[in-house]
Amino acid sequence: MISYIEALEKITGAVTPQAASERTLGNLQGCATAADVISRLNVPPFDNSAMDGFAVRAAETAQAGVTGPLELAVVGLIAAGDPPPTEELTEGSVEIMTGAPMPPGCDAVVPIERVEVSQDETGGIQSIRLSEPVESGRNVRLASQDFCVEQAVLASGSLIEPHAVMGLAATGTAALPTRGAPRIAVITTGSELTSAATPAQEGLICDSSGPYLEAFINHIHATLSSRRNVPDSVERLEHAIAEAGDDADIVLTTGGVSAGRFDLVPDAVRAIDGEVLFHKVSIRPGKPLLFARLPRGNLLFGLPGNPIAVAACMRFFVMPAMLRMQGLRPERHHVARLHESFEKPAALRFFGKANAQIDAEGRMEVRLLPGQESFRISSLVKANCWAILDDGQARFEAGQLIRVAPLYPTGFLQ
Repeated sequence: MISYIEALEKITGAVTPQAASERTLGNLQGCATAADVISRLNVPPFDNSAMDGFAVRAAETAQAGVTGPLELAVVGLIAAGDPPPTEELTEGSVEIMTGAPMPPGCDAVVPIERVEVSQDETGGIQSIRLSEPVESGRNVRLASQDFCVEQAVLASGSLIEPHAVMGLAATGTAALPTRGAPRIAVITTGSELTSAATPAQEGLICDSSGPYLEAFINHIHATLSSRRNVPDSVERLEHAIAEAGDDADIVLTTGGVSAGRFDLVPDAVRAIDGEVLFHKVSIRPGKPLLFARLPRGNLLFGLPGNPIAVAACMRFFVMPAMLRMQGLRPERHHVARLHESFEKPAALRFFGKANAQIDAEGRMEVRLLPGQESFRISSLVKANCWAILDDGQARFEAGQLIRVAPLYPTGFLQ
C-alpha cells in the first residue's frame, strides 16, 4: 500500500498531455488552451463614447456654471457603426451614441441627461446648455484600454470557460489550439447491480455509482465514450475493458478491486497485458483503488465498489489525471477552520463529506457531516465540499485549519 502523495506521483508520471487540435469559438466547452493566446486587435479599436450624449472639448466647458449655463451648438450626429470622422471639431459639440467613434478634437462626452437641449421645429437638436464643466476623458473609452495588439489574453494551460470566450471573441480569435477533455469509459461491475428503472428484485441493489460517474463526467464537460455493467465474470470483464479502451483515454471500473473471490479487476487487467501501476492507497474511503496502464497506453482506474469511495477516488485521483491530460495546472485546495473535533486512523488520509460556510468574520468554517461511512450516500447529498484530513495525525481539534475542496473542480480562487 502506498501513500496518497506517492499515488499522485505515479499518476503524474503516467499521464502525458494530449495532442492539441484547432477548435473554433463555438466548440470550446471543456477545452484548455494548448498555447498562449495573443490578442489580434486593440479593444476598443478606437476611442468611442461610453454614453448617449454629446462629444465636447473639455477645455471649452471650463467656465460652465461659474457665470451661468454654457450654450454649445450641436454641429453633427455620430451613431454607433459610423466610420470615425476625419475633420477635427474646433467649437461646439456633436451628438453621439454609445459605442460611436469620438470626433477628432473632442475628449469628453456629456450624457444627454446632464444637459438642456434646444430643438428646431422638426425635433432636431440645435444646441445644448451645460451647467457644470466636464473633465477630460469623462465617458470616453480609449482605444486599446481593454486589450492591445499582441497582449496575452489566455496563457497556455488555461481552462476555456464562457467568460474567457468573451475575451477571445473580442480580440479577434476565431480558432485556437486546444486540448479537449478526456474521453472516459465507465464499467460498473457486479452481478448484484440493477438500474433504478428496473423493478426491484430480492438480492439486487440499484447501481448508484454508474449514474454518478456519468453525471460527474457531463458536469465537467468531459466525454462519456461508453458505459456498461458487467456481471462477475472475468472473461466478460476482460472483453469489456479491452473494448472500452478502444475509444477512451481513461477507463473507470467500479467494484472488483478488493480481496474477495469476485474481485476480478486486477486479474482482468493483467490478462489483457495491462500493467498495474499501484493497487491500494492509504486513504479512506477508497483504499483498494487500482491504477493501471492498458496496452494502448490509455489508463484505467479501478475504483472501489462503495459509492462514496467511487466519489472520493473520482475527485482526488481521476480528476488530477484529467487536469494533467489537458495540460492544466494541479488544483489548489482551500483552507478552513474545523467546526468540531474529529478522529480518524492516523495512517490514513481521510476525505470527509462536509459543509463549508463563511462565518460572521469572513472566515471559512467546515463541518464534517454525520454518516461518514462509505456506503452512506445521504450525507454526500447534503454536502457542499470534501474535508481533507491528512495522514500522520489521528485527532483534529475544533478550530484547527484543514484543507477543503469543492465537490467538483472550479476556477474560483485557483
